[in-house]
Amino acid sequence: MVPYLSERENAIEDVHSICQRLFDRWCEGRNAAALSYLMRCWPLMDSEPRTLRKLDETLREYTRQHRSTVDRETLQMLGELADSCAELLHCPSAA
Repeated sequence: MVPYLSERENAIEDVHSICQRLFDRWCEGRNAAALSYLMRCWPLMDSEPRTLRKLDETLREYTRQHRSTVDRETLQMLGELADSCAELLHCPSAA
């Protein structure tokens, strides 16, 4: 048993946590459009750069296409997710 997760593993857990919160929020709000974007790329099958890029690009596309219907709290979560993906993609072990 490994008592501590690596920085990268913690960052991946953050991505999963944010996605789970978005999923719960969008299910509760019955936001089928948002869920359809999220379900294209999450749950993550792995933490490879191509997978993280797809998640980031898909949710950025959702934000662009539905900007007028996205509330402030969701925008904040999407921003956190984008930051986490960027951090992972720029991490030497992610390349």
